[in-house]
Amino acid sequence: MNTELKVIVTRPSPYGEQLCELLSQHSISSDHCPLIHFLPDLSFNTDQRLALLQQHHTWIFVSRQAVNFCFDGFSAEQIANILELAQNKAIITVGDATADSLAQLGINGLIPPTPNSEGMIHLLEKYQLKEKPTLLIRGGQGRKLLQNYFSNGQLNILPVYQRQPTEQPLLTLSNRTAIVITSGQLLELVASHVASEKRGACTIIAGSQRISDLAQQIGFTTCYTAKDASNHELVKSCLLWRNNVT
Repeated sequence: MNTELKVIVTRPSPYGEQLCELLSQHSISSDHCPLIHFLPDLSFNTDQRLALLQQHHTWIFVSRQAVNFCFDGFSAEQIANILELAQNKAIITVGDATADSLAQLGINGLIPPTPNSEGMIHLLEKYQLKEKPTLLIRGGQGRKLLQNYFSNGQLNILPVYQRQPTEQPLLTLSNRTAIVITSGQLLELVASHVASEKRGACTIIAGSQRISDLAQQIGFTTCYTAKDASNHELVKSCLLWRNNVT
């Protein structure tokens, strides 16, 4: 009987492969089972995106994908314009990885104390930005917390990417299996693959406390919660799980 510990990584490429490589470096066996992949949202062309960036005082980026897809397709002249614009904008990122993606473009973003909507609201309060025109750059769907916070009509949403489910099957699970889940959509997809009576047989490595809480509510009784959804923090939680299981 094979009793090898196994981590199933559900996050999309290239981050899933990167996490598997890091796990391998720590002698943790893993399989990449991406349950979603990202596609550009073509609702706004580059000129329209640039106009929205110009019109808003505050830019909020909710993920690395938000950064990458937002600036995809811009000309060198447009990028130069954006870099100049950014010097006079309040820019908030959800966490370190998103801030790093912006930094690679030469743009500095504020990082909240917690990598979630609550943390970003903390920064909006701290810098008194609620009354400023704000652009939320994200995928085609997301939590409603920021939208509810800006009940004064100062928030506009710029969707720049879509999450599309794959046809990837989930591997057989056991009490020696852990599944890495970093978003609510991934949790929903994992739950669709795992019958409710079998959800207690595996461990969830959650990328946030919110994901961990949701997982437990639907029957995944064993959850390890990473500090954030970065691969570095996810590896830490996988190591803790391995040490506790073995």
